[in-house]
Amino acid sequence: MKKYFFDPISPNFDVFVDYITKLNDKVEQYIKTNMARVPSSITEKYSDLLEDENLSEKGEDLDAVFSRLAYYSQGLIRWNHPGALINVNPPASIPSTVASSYFSLYTPNGAQDMSTGYLLTTELAVVKMLSQLAGIDYKQSGGYFTFGGKSTNIHAIKHGLQRISKDYATNGLSGNIITFSSTQGHPCHAEACNWLGIGDKNCVRISTNKMGEINLEELEQAMSFAIEHGKKIACITVNGGTTIQMTIDPIKKVVDIRDRLVKKYNLEYIPRIHVDSVIGWVWLFFKDYDFNTNPLNFSNNALQKLKRQMLRISEIKYADSFGVDFHKTGFAPYLSSVYITKDKTEIFEQNHYKGISYDELEYGNYSPFQYTLELSRPLNGPLAAYVNLKTFGITGFQKIIGNLMDTSEYLKELLNNTGRFEVINDNDSDGFVTLFVAKETKDSPSFFELNNLSAAEIEQFGQYSYKFYLFLLEKQKKGECWFAIDYSTGYHRLSDGKKLGVLKAYPMTPYFDKKAAEKLVKDVMIFQQEFDKVKDTFVVKEVPHKPRPFVYR
Repeated sequence: MKKYFFDPISPNFDVFVDYITKLNDKVEQYIKTNMARVPSSITEKYSDLLEDENLSEKGEDLDAVFSRLAYYSQGLIRWNHPGALINVNPPASIPSTVASSYFSLYTPNGAQDMSTGYLLTTELAVVKMLSQLAGIDYKQSGGYFTFGGKSTNIHAIKHGLQRISKDYATNGLSGNIITFSSTQGHPCHAEACNWLGIGDKNCVRISTNKMGEINLEELEQAMSFAIEHGKKIACITVNGGTTIQMTIDPIKKVVDIRDRLVKKYNLEYIPRIHVDSVIGWVWLFFKDYDFNTNPLNFSNNALQKLKRQMLRISEIKYADSFGVDFHKTGFAPYLSSVYITKDKTEIFEQNHYKGISYDELEYGNYSPFQYTLELSRPLNGPLAAYVNLKTFGITGFQKIIGNLMDTSEYLKELLNNTGRFEVINDNDSDGFVTLFVAKETKDSPSFFELNNLSAAEIEQFGQYSYKFYLFLLEKQKKGECWFAIDYSTGYHRLSDGKKLGVLKAYPMTPYFDKKAAEKLVKDVMIFQQEFDKVKDTFVVKEVPHKPRPFVYR
């Protein structure tokens, strides 16, 4: 069995490379390089697949194990492909993947530095760089990598609970606890309350405007009502870049409301304000970009959206904490989420740990396990994030993000020019995603005129886009459609209160350039012409996954 482990005396790295090459060769048998999704011939349910999965007595040949892994790679999305347009899920850079994979051979546990050498310096360095980007004092701030975006929100609410009750860590919850988020906020804002014992119903959702920004007047009224009725506010979670609209709430104004109510009601604690910026943090890279000379030559539409998002997210310095997902907009492999708090002493409080000042940290006394949720702490995230930050630098991230915004605007322009597709989020979103509908004819009404139609006509309008989405899914399954777009089940709410689903495309790979956008629109038009010939009788038969349902309700 020693052959499967590095020789401590004369480690043969060629074995590692050889194994990677063998696995890659087997996976490549299933890949079609012109397709965003790995074609799949698997038709069995998981229960059927598991019939063949049993623990052998003597172990199986590695070649057979790799063959099985490669078989399971069918249906995999190749996020580096320009046709991978499903979600905010960019490809991981090669350097970040190399660093995280290579050091996995040494199984470093980020619980403490004594077993990881100085590799934990990467976590400290990332926290410092993010603090500097956010405009907060890196010697007073603190943070650490954790298991995902939901975890960053859990940490924020927990630290809010500590503000309400200093003995919370010992005696647990007491009092009537409440948190606030918006209707555009991620579902995990309520799920975090569930996990912390607050209850998801105590995550109060505040309405938003057409740009998805939180209703400030309603928030202040709801907070006042809660305080006057004896409730304690653990956290106000504001959006720092939502998945679809990329909404960034007016952070400073929310902070001002909080401060005003603390003074008005003479509160003994200060409700925490956390920015769920796991996606939108990247616009911090544009803080010092010269928007007047525009050295990277972004289009005017993209430039204006970049500037607006930069101005919004730059207010993150007024909040108490924020979250970052490098696996979302940092181009690192999963998982690489970071929780950052302006005041590091709040991190230490949760386990009665005194903590060590920034200037006194040294090898042998840095032991994050004393205050982190996890005791087993992989270093994949810190290593990957560190490599990307250092390798790309500010200008590198500006180029990647700016070009994605540029090509997204170009894609919208091309779709609108067809007359058969209509982009519906050009004026209410400053992010990457393109939301659009397929129109039955060039004379079909605009999406924004649907309120003038009957319910039956609206449903017919929506059904056409939805059936076209299913048509494209079937084409994917057959290996005839190189791109993968998605369907949002309830993005737009009509005047009668009903929701209508729409198509969506997320350009998130650096390989999605203007040439790729042109090919996408050209081919989607060809597919639409094919669909029009069968639209009245089309019934989907095979799809790569269970599709999202049609929505008009």
